[in-house]
Amino acid sequence: MASAVIISGLHAGSKTIFWSAIAGKPGRFVFYRWPVQYSKGKVDRAGHTFADQLRLVIDQKKTIERSPAVFEAVEIIDWWREEHARPLSRVAANLRRYAGQHEIPMVTQRLKKFPTIVDKLLREPTMKLSRMADIGGVRAVLPDQAAAYAVASQLRRNWTITKFRDYVAEPKADGYRALHLINRNHGRLIEVQLRTRLQDAWANSVEADARRAAPGLKFGAGPQAFRDFYVALGELLAIADQGLPADPVPYKRLMELRGQVDTLRRSAPRRKARQ
Repeated sequence: MASAVIISGLHAGSKTIFWSAIAGKPGRFVFYRWPVQYSKGKVDRAGHTFADQLRLVIDQKKTIERSPAVFEAVEIIDWWREEHARPLSRVAANLRRYAGQHEIPMVTQRLKKFPTIVDKLLREPTMKLSRMADIGGVRAVLPDQAAAYAVASQLRRNWTITKFRDYVAEPKADGYRALHLINRNHGRLIEVQLRTRLQDAWANSVEADARRAAPGLKFGAGPQAFRDFYVALGELLAIADQGLPADPVPYKRLMELRGQVDTLRRSAPRRKARQ
């Protein structure tokens, strides 16, 4: 008769390792995830439980509590993350069909990593995990703004779109521009971002500077020179996306800020290369 044992623990980076091991034959084991379903209420409670535990660890500089409640919270958060994998792939495949009508688009997808999910819960204490709309994300980079609006219009007509945000008409305070749509697919929320090539280049540059010189830049932190630089750069790129000539006044301001930003980049401590 087959015997079973539940193995529980935590990997580095707060990744779950909840597995079941069933002995099918002597000396051989088959490993698989235990098939479970959790309510959205339980998902929300798991998010709050683990985030609260991490706040205690951060504030009191203690090690994380290795209790059944914490282990269960990790398991549920990771289960909820993986629940978005198939809807994410479906959305990405369908988006390629719509975006493909506009030259050859670049469509990418990503499933938010466990630490990134928890980091967002820490930054936004009132957020319910079941309503986090960007656990699964798809992005299409299109040739121009007209193409981005055309794809957005098609998605809003043909998909279940629960939210649409036009960050081109109303840019974020940091200069970010794009079209964002939230698609409900098989009960899971998937974020769709539509960008022009210039908007994507802006966002990738912010990501790079956040990693090497200005941590927190994506969330409104970091040196003021960086923040001012990207606001000015976003304005100039928006003008370019419209096919208009650059205004010499903001261009001069951008060049002044670039000198400050380059100095900060050079003075940033270099990260050691991974072995």
